[in-house]
Amino acid sequence: MLFHSPYMLLTLAAIPILIIIHTLKPKPRQVDVTNLFLWNQVLKESGHQLSFERLKRNLPLFLQILIVILVALALAKPSWTYLAAKKGNMILVIDASASMKTRSGSGIRFDLARQKALQLIEKREPGQKIMIVEAGKKPVLKTGFIDNSSQAQKLIKGLQPSDAAAHLESAIYLALSFVDPAKEDLLYLISDGAGQDFSASVKNHPKIRTIVISGGEHNVAITKFEFRQQIDHSDSYEFMLEIKNFDLAPVEFSIRLTIDRAVLFENVIRFDAQEKKMLIIPYSGLISGIARATLEIDDDLTVDNRAYLSLNAAKEIWVLLVSKGNHFLEKLLAAYPNFKVNSVKEIIPSSWPQQTARHDIVIVDRMDFPETNRGNFLLIDAYSPSIPLIKTGRVRLPEILTWDRKSPLMANVNLSGLIVEEAATLQADPQLQPVVASARTGLMYTFEENGLRGVLIGFDFTRSDLPLKVAFPVMMSNIFNWLNPLKLEFSILQTQAGEAFDIHLNSETDTLYTRAPYEKWEKHSVKMNPFRYTNTGTVGIYTIAENDKERYFTVNLTDASESDINSMSLEHLSDQSEPPPVSAEISTQQPLWMLFVIMGCALLMVEWHAWLKIR
Repeated sequence: MLFHSPYMLLTLAAIPILIIIHTLKPKPRQVDVTNLFLWNQVLKESGHQLSFERLKRNLPLFLQILIVILVALALAKPSWTYLAAKKGNMILVIDASASMKTRSGSGIRFDLARQKALQLIEKREPGQKIMIVEAGKKPVLKTGFIDNSSQAQKLIKGLQPSDAAAHLESAIYLALSFVDPAKEDLLYLISDGAGQDFSASVKNHPKIRTIVISGGEHNVAITKFEFRQQIDHSDSYEFMLEIKNFDLAPVEFSIRLTIDRAVLFENVIRFDAQEKKMLIIPYSGLISGIARATLEIDDDLTVDNRAYLSLNAAKEIWVLLVSKGNHFLEKLLAAYPNFKVNSVKEIIPSSWPQQTARHDIVIVDRMDFPETNRGNFLLIDAYSPSIPLIKTGRVRLPEILTWDRKSPLMANVNLSGLIVEEAATLQADPQLQPVVASARTGLMYTFEENGLRGVLIGFDFTRSDLPLKVAFPVMMSNIFNWLNPLKLEFSILQTQAGEAFDIHLNSETDTLYTRAPYEKWEKHSVKMNPFRYTNTGTVGIYTIAENDKERYFTVNLTDASESDINSMSLEHLSDQSEPPPVSAEISTQQPLWMLFVIMGCALLMVEWHAWLKIR
């Protein structure tokens, strides 16, 4: 036994103090009485019981001495030294990417990966803890270190591969952060190695053991699927479909492209080994519905044999124009075929909230307006208590110094030589930076907060040459797009599997419903616009329900590196699924202070009980 704080044994000095305390009893005074002879007779008869009575009276003292000894031993921090095997914990990193859905025998690669993980758990050493990391688009720590094999096996059986590519290196570095360098912790990477080559990273870490999953080799994939407008033909469009044969042998199969139930293209095409082809399919007609591209082939990975696009034509945009007369604005708004403009010349405060709520964009021209909480506003020298911009004066002939070329409002806009007769001097919140600035004041600002989005221009169009410049319609189109995105022209609502998708909502929407493929409806509380949707791990068509109206967006794999199931970056590494041999025994210390504390507490209860009996 080893004492880590031997000086604490000085606590044993309390034992003599206890003995002295027990001997400090008042000395009795001897008095002779007439019946003293009777007591002497009793003492003679019970003389054989004196030793037991003395022991009984001194029992609390003996117990207190033992308690002091145990406390002193506990404070000295004793430990028992013994020999034990130097063993570490087990960290399982399991690839859950789309390529793990590759068909292999009677199942898929992920079934083999799950089987390997379960075997490792069964062969683990007693006392060895397990950690599980799921390697998907983002690494997910499924559990911390646990010592329960049944719980770990249940977690492994509950894992499923997604339709997204995996960032295996991120998962590896996450798992390595839990490796204890003082122990023989091991990280088991269970993957097919498809996708990016990270074998060098695996080689550089001696704690990593690779378990390569193989099986399946035939795959043809859709690697791109896009829809675009033809150059110089505003009423003509085309689909772009990129397909690659990842097989080492030529294949021939049928390709079909449909919008809803209408077949746009269907043909049988031959691909040589490793050949990639780009198909351009012209289209003219109504831009609405779900476009589906399908490869009619039975290969080993089916998730990349289909792709989807949600086509959305331009929608009607309701605009409220509050102005006493602005020829340039009226002419510009009339040029947009999907703009429905309501014009008023004055503001009625009682009906203002209802008016703004019924319109997608509100334009206020040279007129102050009441406080407003929500909506999309274009303000032309117009101000409100809701807007964090205050007019403090006027400035004549402000000279344009700069404009923010990175702002979406200034895309393809050149304001060089702009002449403004007069502008407002604006006092802005420190967090707001001007999009267009002069030497003495900002001329254009954007703001967005809690459902209120707006653009403020601090000068009158009619007292500048801006409407006469080519930049005017371009800038206004940028402003309308920023205020009400995804509505000015056709839009393609799609994202890649595993990537977040921003859902743009109406300003008054506070509750949103979504439904992923083959799943139930999910309710969301809207706190930000756009709403960021992250549950995109399945390829297919997603439904959005907003204010009793439904629309769609689509999710595709379209990842050539993930579809290349034959490019295994870990293939040349040896399979290390067998656990390492038990290492040599090392000296290990087991603390004993807690044992002495428990014994001391137990004796304290016995001493208290004995004291009550004597009393």
